[in-house]
Amino acid sequence: MPSAYARTETLRRPLRLPDVLVREALAPGAFVALILASNYALAGLPNVKLFDAVVFAAGYALGFRRGAAVAAAAWLVYGQINPWGAAQPQLLAVLIAGETLYAGAGALARRFVRPGRVTLGPSVATLAFLIPALIVTPVYDALTNVYTGYFWATVAGSGEYARWIGVALFNPGALFFMAVHAGANAAFFPAFGPLLVRGAEAMKERLAWRD
Repeated sequence: MPSAYARTETLRRPLRLPDVLVREALAPGAFVALILASNYALAGLPNVKLFDAVVFAAGYALGFRRGAAVAAAAWLVYGQINPWGAAQPQLLAVLIAGETLYAGAGALARRFVRPGRVTLGPSVATLAFLIPALIVTPVYDALTNVYTGYFWATVAGSGEYARWIGVALFNPGALFFMAVHAGANAAFFPAFGPLLVRGAEAMKERLAWRD
């Protein structure tokens, strides 16, 4: 039988390699795989993606740091390999920065609604998924469109950045796609967010997850 000293030293040991792999690679990797699979499946529908909802769920279930890693890893792949063409490095950086907002919103939502209160049907907790979608999505779109306006001005050799940014933000096409994005997220976050969170929490319970 091990001595009390041996048992204490065992408790003080750092996470075993398999635990580290699960927490830092396998669990985030599962979210990334889901994002990529769903993105390619919905590639023909611009701005209609589960991407944001999955990153939000990753931030909720895994914490902001891992959720942000999910956002970055997914964009590094999808930003280069997708039917609409590869994103330039500067745009890719903006997309990743904007996407991490969803991870932050998910981590914040967990502080207000604990996993035990998340149900698959409509409930008060559903607001914790809907409200972030309505707030973060316009911010994300504004960030990406501001960069687009700046890029247009640069290509045109114009110093009128405000005018080009205004065009990028408020032209009819931009407004239409922003509305589509907001509408899709408003539907996907409360519909799929709880399912993703419940699944992730069940996985964590089976793995005896400890942060």
